Formats: sequence, structure tokens, C-alpha cells
Amino acid sequence: MTNLFFGKNALLLFLISFFIIQCTPAEEIEKLEKSREALKIENESLQSSLDILQKDKVKLDFLAQRLQGITAEITTSMGKINVEFYPDKAPLHVFTFVSRAESGFYDGTTFHRVIENFMIQGGDPNSKDNDPTNDGQGGPIAMLPHEFNDIKHVPGVLSTARVSDVNAGAGSQFFIMHGANTGLDNQYTVFGMVTEGMDVVNKIATTAKNPQDRPLKDVLIKSIKVKR
Repeated sequence: MTNLFFGKNALLLFLISFFIIQCTPAEEIEKLEKSREALKIENESLQSSLDILQKDKVKLDFLAQRLQGITAEITTSMGKINVEFYPDKAPLHVFTFVSRAESGFYDGTTFHRVIENFMIQGGDPNSKDNDPTNDGQGGPIAMLPHEFNDIKHVPGVLSTARVSDVNAGAGSQFFIMHGANTGLDNQYTVFGMVTEGMDVVNKIATTAKNPQDRPLKDVLIKSIKVKR
């Protein structure tokens, strides 16, 4: 037992001596200097990223404040739907929707996909033409970054459609929830809510449709009037 104890200590002393020989004070100082320089560069990079994020937040906060209180009246061929917006949750989506609505982008588009107890989907510029086969495939040239948030997908919620690739961003298509679906939560950007006209949403969701969930008779978005 005693020999084993001293044997272990002898090995430890050898390792310590080897380390001292291999790593002189000058080399250790040089390593520490390199580590300090690396940490300095990393800190500067993080500070730069933080500064950019803070500037972006200021811009988004400014946008959200200017959008507060704006509402919209969606006039469809089956009635009117009034909505309010959540600029504090999705300022870019609210701004883009409002801008498109004011420009007439959505006028003449249809709710091309309707599913009872789920949602009604519209906003595709392709639905303005006479080719129903391309409906659901169109959108703007520039896409939006997603603004996923904590608002649940319950009846009346106004949310943004997207393709399966989350990195592709969001386009112009949107949907209004007819039922509730927790599977969409924090996967699609909610940016508003119906305040009046759920009876119209119900009529659209339950209208006769083909096997591809397209209404047999076009449900037009005649206009979207933005109000404050």
C-alpha cells in the first residue's frame, strides 16, 4: 500500500515537472495574451451586434407606434369583415398588409381556399386571373421575415400564410381562422383579429367547394378600406 502511495506521488511529481518544463512562464504569458486578444475581438463583435439590434428595435418600435389604432374593413362578395391589428407583435406584417390594402393590391383577389372549422385563405394576386390552377402559388417579389409571436390561432385570428420552408419568409397571402388550431401557434405570424363579421367568415368557410377546397363560386375581396 505504501509503495503504491509513493508511486502515485512520484508520477504526479513527474507530470508537474514535465508541465513546468514544457510550459515556461514566457509561453504561458503569451498564451494568456492571445486568449485576452481573442476575448477582446469577440466582445467587440458582440457589442457591434448588440448596437445593430438596438437600432433595429428603435425602428420597429417607431413603426409599431405609428400603426397603433389602425383598423381595416374587408369588403367581400359575401359581406364585410372588420379587423384590428397587433403592431406591437408583428409591426412589419401589419405595415405591409396596410400598405398593400391602401394600394389596392388585394382588390379583386379571392378567398381561394376555405376549410370549415379551420380557416379561409386569400391574398394571392394569381387569383385575379382566369386560371384557377395557379391560385395559392402567387405572392410579391419581396418576402417578409417571420414575426412569430405568442398569440394563439383561435377563431377570428388574422394570420400570415407561408410555404413549408420557414427560411423563405412570408408573402402576401393571409388567412382568417374559422376554428382553433394549436398546431399553427408560433409557426405562423398572427398580426390581427376580426372585430366584426365572424358571421361572414362563417358563410365563407361553409360555402360549397370542390375537392381542392376552392369555393365553387368565387368569393371576392372587393376592397380593403384602412381606417384610423
